[in-house]
Amino acid sequence: MTSTTVEVLSVRSPAMPRGARVAAYLFTGFLRWISSPAQPRQPSRAEEAAEVRRLAYQMQATDPGFANDLFAAASRHESLGD
Repeated sequence: MTSTTVEVLSVRSPAMPRGARVAAYLFTGFLRWISSPAQPRQPSRAEEAAEVRRLAYQMQATDPGFANDLFAAASRHESLGD
């Protein structure tokens, strides 16, 4: 019977540096904060009314009655903020 002896080099894993967990936590939190989408800005009543008026100007040639209704709705919507 023959036996073979093999010597294996064992390398101990290095200990984790003391601040590594805290640094990793802060870094991942920062990345999440940077990558989060920004909240869309809500347009003001005046901006919304201006958009409706633009639509009314486009519709005026084809449907003047509907365009007048849009102009009135834009005015009412804008005055609600007062």
